[in-house]
Amino acid sequence: MPLPRLETYNTYERLARRFGGRSKELEFLALRSWNLAVWEDDFMGDQMKYDATAPGTYQSTASGAASAVAAISTGVVNGAIILDAGTADDGRSDLSLGLHFRGDLGALYVARFSIPTLTTRKFEVGFTDVVSGTDAGAVNVKATPSFTATDCAVLVYDTDDDAVLTLVGNRSGTAATAVDFTTVLAAATYYYLGVQLLDEDDVAIGFILDANGRLLERQIIRQAITSTVLLTPWLFVQNRAANAGSMTADWHLARQFRTTSVGT
Repeated sequence: MPLPRLETYNTYERLARRFGGRSKELEFLALRSWNLAVWEDDFMGDQMKYDATAPGTYQSTASGAASAVAAISTGVVNGAIILDAGTADDGRSDLSLGLHFRGDLGALYVARFSIPTLTTRKFEVGFTDVVSGTDAGAVNVKATPSFTATDCAVLVYDTDDDAVLTLVGNRSGTAATAVDFTTVLAAATYYYLGVQLLDEDDVAIGFILDANGRLLERQIIRQAITSTVLLTPWLFVQNRAANAGSMTADWHLARQFRTTSVGT
């Protein structure tokens, strides 16, 4: 029996011709098109894919008494990792990939995580321009805001300022106008938090979903980040007093288009 012709190439251009420019079918199927570069992890297994002496995928750094780099949380349903900031004031733990993402490619990063207590705590999720081990957070001071990163767009929560989640951006050293969220976060509760970058006007969109994936809130800032600068997805937790702090992440996803001409 002859083999059928291979005509199932799954590219955005082919899907757009078949289903039309703005159809729900296109939006759904495009998420699996070959035009997307994707990293997704449920953190299943017995150890993370990095090692001090061997090549790996992740980069993670910890600082402060009893702090620890990202590690698999054993025996957790669906899989999870813990970023442990330890017990010292300003102790911290972070997680990044490499510098592979750009705003002009529509980069998206989202993580589902929980923090046991939100008092005396700081966390960040989004994109920054340096990998783990370089900056103690992309944001230096949330209230201003001021930054350690030259280019970043992150959701930041920092009780040194207030108990509000804020979307901030820094474009080549110039801070964007920050936007606060009205959603009050609860401790020991899973949320999906994410940042989407768009080339037009260097836009960053921040969003919160509840544990079941229902949208709670969405905010947008402009002139947020240089769209052609290489970025890494970024998770970060830090103590704001000498007490134990950690973050448990059970899934994350980073993706972007492979070229700026997809769909044009």
